[in-house]
Parts: sequence; structure tokens; C-alpha cells
Amino acid sequence: MATRPMIFGTAGHIDHGKTTLVRSLTGVNTDRLPEEKSRGISIDLGFAEFILPSGQHAAFIDVPGHERFIRNMVSGVHGMDAVILVVAADEGVMPQTQEHLDILSILGVQRGITVLTKSDLVDEDWLTLVEETTRETLQGTFLAAQPILAVDALSGRGLKQLQQAMAKIAEDLPTKSVAGPTRLPIDRVFSVKGFGTVVTGTLVQGSISVEQSLELVPTHVPVRVRGVEVHGHRMDVAHAGQRVALNLANVDKEQIVRGQVLASPGLVPEVTSLVVEIQMLASSKESLDERTRVHCHLGTSEVLARIYFYDRSTLEPGDRAFAELRCESPIAALRSDRFLIRSYSPMATIGGGVVLEPGGHHRRREANLIERLRQWVSGDLTLILTDILNHSEAPLSLEELLDRMGGSREQSDELVARLEPLTHGDVVAGYYVGQSAWDSAVTRLHAYLRQYHRNHSLLPGVPRERLKSELFDAWANRALIWFLNQIPEVQIDREWVRLKDFVAGPRSPDEQGRLDRLRAIWEESDLRPLDLENIRQAAAIVDAEWFYDAVHYLAQGETIVRLEEGVYIAATALDRATEAVTLALRARGELSTGDLRNVLDTNRRFAVLILELLDSRRITRRLGDKRGLVS
Repeated sequence: MATRPMIFGTAGHIDHGKTTLVRSLTGVNTDRLPEEKSRGISIDLGFAEFILPSGQHAAFIDVPGHERFIRNMVSGVHGMDAVILVVAADEGVMPQTQEHLDILSILGVQRGITVLTKSDLVDEDWLTLVEETTRETLQGTFLAAQPILAVDALSGRGLKQLQQAMAKIAEDLPTKSVAGPTRLPIDRVFSVKGFGTVVTGTLVQGSISVEQSLELVPTHVPVRVRGVEVHGHRMDVAHAGQRVALNLANVDKEQIVRGQVLASPGLVPEVTSLVVEIQMLASSKESLDERTRVHCHLGTSEVLARIYFYDRSTLEPGDRAFAELRCESPIAALRSDRFLIRSYSPMATIGGGVVLEPGGHHRRREANLIERLRQWVSGDLTLILTDILNHSEAPLSLEELLDRMGGSREQSDELVARLEPLTHGDVVAGYYVGQSAWDSAVTRLHAYLRQYHRNHSLLPGVPRERLKSELFDAWANRALIWFLNQIPEVQIDREWVRLKDFVAGPRSPDEQGRLDRLRAIWEESDLRPLDLENIRQAAAIVDAEWFYDAVHYLAQGETIVRLEEGVYIAATALDRATEAVTLALRARGELSTGDLRNVLDTNRRFAVLILELLDSRRITRRLGDKRGLVS
């Protein structure tokens, strides 16, 4: 027997007896709104808990049947394990019956029972006729091989057989993942006096416990779970597949709307584009043109979007294609989520499909795009991993791979086993790169470093931050260092990256001559050095980039010494200054800055800079307003 409650949903045309049937099975009137009770029709989702004959806990999501409330109906479908499709025996299959059946099929419902309600209102011949026409409607759908039962909620006819059929379906209830990111699409939000904000929904993935930190997506508003109820019972933790009510802290009711998702922080993206495979219903009356505006339903959310196809301009009824949905407002989505599309006006269900890449964007001319998207649809883990790894802008961690695939942490062991033959490099570091992506990165790195060494032969390499910004901007610093350490021809020296066979230095007699000219100018300026721009002008050097490389080269070789930003002194001049200060202090004891300025025969600015450098080198030390030698 399954260990979690079975969640049944209703579906069917308005006034075919869905709510009455639920009340007969559970004792609960799911019409809770005053308007529902006064008008006698369901407007919003209703919920009821009950026990199956097997003893297993179960719950009903009762959806409205009127075409005006399809949005509410769709919000309830995502949480169903199985459906009870209701057809009134006195009317038979109606337009909303067919649309609800289409919606159920598109959104991936795979189990259910068809129920002919109000069966006491018709004779047996009519009932047989309705059953036959209903079977014809169900041909080719997931309900075709499922039972059709005649019931009457008022007299009790067939209710026992229906309960037994529901219990049989529940025996094979599949488990849902309690690992991976938590996702609770919100279908109701309200306030309870003394408690505050409460939301409800069907937990589709992960688990939620008291005091857990989550976030609302879209908006990424952080919340804390103050209390948890599962099917009306207070609990410490709720698991995937259960109907959940959560009392939330740190958020007002007005900040939450149906369609948002409560999720593990940072793990469910908020996107405005969806790369999808879309199929149009064969029953649609018109083709679907590029840039058409549609209503997109995903989970409990509804957003307006426009459709952009990758290999055509029009989708005919019954056909399928790859496309991009560009949403007019943000939506929370993961790979493999199913969605529904309805025409903008008048609203009617026209198709739906599956999300391949949340937030993805492609151009029609992109190489091998359709073949790649077919790999995603195939579900072949190796093909999908290869595609993700080779088209990622940066190395990916195991967690990032799982999130891009829409997978759970319980798949990590299988993923690691598949990754080893697909990746290059030291996976112990926690990063994964596809072979072709690796080869491309290595080729680009070698070409970049060779060109950089040619253009900057006086530098000991390229600064790592510059390399990252110009070549690996999307990479994390840790991932870049890991990658560089795997390349045998590359050396990292503090902040510098270079090819191991590269040695910094002048590459021609002309370049050496310019270096000698700079050295001479600095030595001539002695203890009154010029600033860098005046040095460059004095040396008649036009190429400013080469000049600053030369400054670094001379400083690295200790030919010149930095006093402050933009001011350097010749090393020979500093040696003479050091000797003069040392002799004066030995002979005369502690001296003021003014006395030492006279010793150095320079202005106060340069005297202070030279003395501060000698302090930093622990040759001199400050003693109040004077200086002495470090003993």
C-alpha cells in the first residue's frame, strides 16, 4: 500500500454533479464561497479529505466546470494523482467535458475513472447509449482502458463500486521525490486571525518542515514556515504528494498570489522565457501562427506569452514543434514541467507541452538546434548531460547540473557515474566540463596567451582578473583556477598567468634601447623624480601601453622603485639616499624631517616619500617628530 495520501481530482462539464459526488464520498461540501453556495456552481477549487476502503488516506481536489473558471480548474490539475471524469447521464458528453479531457491529457494525468452521474434520472437504454458515446469520446486518451461506472450520488447507486475502483488505482500510487528542491505551487492564500498568512497547495517535490526557510518565486521574497498542516492535521514535516497548508512568517497576505511557488532558496528560477516542445490539439479549429499571444498555464500560474517557433512560422492542428514562449511576466519553472496554452480571445484550450529549458533563448540559425532539442525530449540522460556540458559557458558543479536538468539530489550518484566518461579534468574539484567544451577552452586559452605575450612581452604574464574578464567572464574564480591548474603548458604565478616557456623581456635591440633610455632618465632625475607622464614625454615614447608595461618590467627587475602611485625613483638614487640618511643618523642621532630633507637635498614631498619607504624597509623608524635608525 502507498505511504502517502492519494489525491483525486474531479473534471467535467458544469452542473454534471462533481461537487455532489465529492460530498457523497467524503461528507464535505467543497463549495466554500458564499457566491458558490448561492449560485449552486463551483467557482474556485475545493478540497476534501477521506479514507478509501483499503484504509488509505485520500483527498479530493474539486474543480469548477464552467468555462469561465478554466484557470481555476487548471490550477488544480497539477496536484492530481488520478482524475474522476464526471459525465451526467441525462446530458452525456458536453463541450467542457471534452476541454477538461484535453487539459488532463496535455498536463500528463495518466490515471482515472469515468463516472456517469445522475444515473437514476434515465432509463437503462439511455444509460447504455450515454456509456457508448462516452467510450467513443475517450478513445485514444489515457482513460480509454479505464473503467466507466454509473453512479447516483443521491441514492447511493454505484458509490461502493466507485470507492473500490479508486482504492485499486491507489494501490499502484507512485512515490514522489522528497529529495531535491522543494516546490509548492500555491493555489490558495488567506489570513487566519491569530496566525497570519496561510497558503495551501499540493507539494510536488521535496519536503517542508516547521521553521524551514523558503522563498516565493517569482519575487524571491524570503519566508519562514511557522506551522505545517497535512490534510488538516498539524505535522512537523510534509512530504511530496501531500496536500499542505502552511502558516508563514515574515510575509503579508498581499505579497502572495496564486501561481507563485514556495521553493528552496535559489533553486527554482524566475524566468520570462521558456524553451518548449509544444503540441497543438487535433481538435483545434485554426492553425497557430508565429508571435501569437496566448495564455500559458504552468502549475497554478497563468501568464500571457507570445510563441516563437524555431523551424516554422505556423503550427497546424495535431502537429508538434519546438518553440520559445516569451512571457509578459515572470514565471517559476523547471525542466520537464508541463504547461497548457489557451487562445487569447476567445479563450479556448489549443495545446500544450513540456518545458525543456527554463529561461532559455535560441536563434533559428543556431547550429544543430533542433537535433539538440530532440535529445532533450528523448530523456536520454547521457545525451542531455553531453549537451548541457558542451553548451555551458562555464564549468558546472554537480548541483548546477542537477538544477539545469530539473533533477533531484537523489540522482547525484547516477549522475556522477555518467559524468566520468563525458568530462575532462579533475572532477574531484567539483567542476565538470564536456570534452568539446574543454578542448575549445584550452584552444582559446593557448591562443590568447600567445597573443598576449606577443603584445606584452615585458609583462610576466596576463593578470588573472583580465584573463577572466576577457576570456572566461562567466566562470567562477575557483573554477578558473582549477581549470588553469589542469593545463600542463600553463603556469600561475601569484596574480599572473603565462605559458611556461615564456620569459618576460625585450624582444629587439630597439626595445632594449627604449628601456635604457627610460633607465637613464630616472637616474638623471635622481631624488626629484618626474611623474610617469613626464617620464614618457621625456623619453619620446608614443605607445602608452608599451610604456606602462616597461614601467612594470623595470620595477619587477628592481631598476626603479615605487614611491607612490605614479611616482618611481631609480634604484641607484634610492641606494644613495639610503646611504646618506644612514650616515647622517649615525653621526648626529635622531633628526627631524626638515633636517633629513636637507641631507637628501630634495623638496619636502619627495623627502617624506623616501623616508616612509625607508621606514617600511625597517631602515629608519619614526620617533615622534623625528627619525632614528632601527637598531
